[in-house]
Amino acid sequence: MGVLCLQPETIDHISRPHRWFIFVVGMMETMLWTGIIFGWASLVHVMKVRGIYTNFCVWHLHTHTHTHTHTHTPLLHEQTSRGCGAQDEMFALVYTVSTVLYSTPGILVGYALHHFGLAFTRVLGGAMVSGGFLLLSLTSPTQPNCLWGAAILVSVGGNTIRMAGLQLADLFPDARNTAMAVISGMFTPSAGLLMLFQVLYESGLGWQWCCWAFTVASFLVVVASPLLPRHHVPQPQSPVGEESPHEGKDGCDEGGVRGSVFSLSSLLHAYWLFMCMFGVTLFATHFNSWINRFTQSQEEASHYSRLFGWANILCVLFIPLPGLAMDLLGRKFTKGKSGVAHKVASLQAMVLPMVVVTATVTTQVAALFFRSPWAVYLGLLALMINRPACLAVGNSFVRARFPSDHFNRLIGIQGTVVAILTLLQYPHFAWTQRHYYTALGVIVGALVLSLAHPLHILSSRYLTNAIAPPTDPIEVQHQFSGTLGSRTMPDEPFSRTARGYTYHS
Repeated sequence: MGVLCLQPETIDHISRPHRWFIFVVGMMETMLWTGIIFGWASLVHVMKVRGIYTNFCVWHLHTHTHTHTHTHTPLLHEQTSRGCGAQDEMFALVYTVSTVLYSTPGILVGYALHHFGLAFTRVLGGAMVSGGFLLLSLTSPTQPNCLWGAAILVSVGGNTIRMAGLQLADLFPDARNTAMAVISGMFTPSAGLLMLFQVLYESGLGWQWCCWAFTVASFLVVVASPLLPRHHVPQPQSPVGEESPHEGKDGCDEGGVRGSVFSLSSLLHAYWLFMCMFGVTLFATHFNSWINRFTQSQEEASHYSRLFGWANILCVLFIPLPGLAMDLLGRKFTKGKSGVAHKVASLQAMVLPMVVVTATVTTQVAALFFRSPWAVYLGLLALMINRPACLAVGNSFVRARFPSDHFNRLIGIQGTVVAILTLLQYPHFAWTQRHYYTALGVIVGALVLSLAHPLHILSSRYLTNAIAPPTDPIEVQHQFSGTLGSRTMPDEPFSRTARGYTYHS
């Protein structure tokens, strides 16, 4: 019981086996619960079979005069399971609101992590996911609006658990990028959990039993919380001369956070992240109605729906790749460099992964132009690559580009901004119902423009000025040593304090 609810002073106070235990627990929770809402297509299929929101549909049965009345029943069931346009719009509206609210409270979650700590935030997130599945058990054709509360709680609770797990990458300082990629990307297979839900339901397990099983399982997040650090994962002390050039320059006050939020890198990153997430959720929103346009039966539609779930599960195979790629490229780019040049090179190593993510999201959206099985397979392959890579690369960039003390709050603020912009998803869905190709073409064009984010990192001058401007004492010291010739400077003319640097004459 001595390990319960403690706050270690340093990372060295957490034994290596305990670190691995914490990381594995966080990884499993992230994999199961944090991105469930993105497996929406599988849940929609089950909802249609159960007749949720069929009151929005008007069925027209065309039969010959000699057809007996009892033959109408299977035909009506076939039409009900395939749905109608009005029903699709209602499901799209629920999904849009839920995905918008996925990250909208992110700023509150970020500040909760910063001030109240890890245990409080995890308990809150786990309780919301459990409550969401309880509400889902009450959803029926006579009470369809319970789906609203269920989807919102599962969505917001999942993101809360995800954000709480991001700092677990600090458990392994020497492999932070890979750990960050794993813990960030692990949210992608959770979308496949609703495919498991679909399989259990279609295998004969009752609706309420499915929901109750998921309720109990998700509550384990609350049960496991006392086994993790109470407030935060402590960060290691950087060796002298190896700390980030801007670490501490902005300080830990709100002015420093505002400076990070409104920097060019932060604004471009928010746009890039929004477009990538918008493209991924757009694919999920349209998937069910898209496959219904060219499938010939309920069995074929169910096959593609299951493939969507499997694609989300198989994302787990790609999860370590973004972090490994960034670590490998980082070592190659930074070889022989130190100080500011080392920092600039490590950031520029992220350009290629960002371009790959943008290209796969663009491919995924472009697949919706075609009504063919090969387009489904191509879109799902792109999904398996970009789902784990998008947030993994994005979170690693924020962690490397800005002061570490700003990380939780920056991730929360950017998540809120991206979520609010995602409100455009529903009017865009309605637009595609009337001008399908034009609406999708606009998104493809906007994705191409988001390449401005990785391309701006190629400017070494911009990054150098942003990370260590000439007013920074470290840079001033460097300039002194390079321009004063024979003048002898003290070995350490500047000492670091909690609020900045002090010059010693």
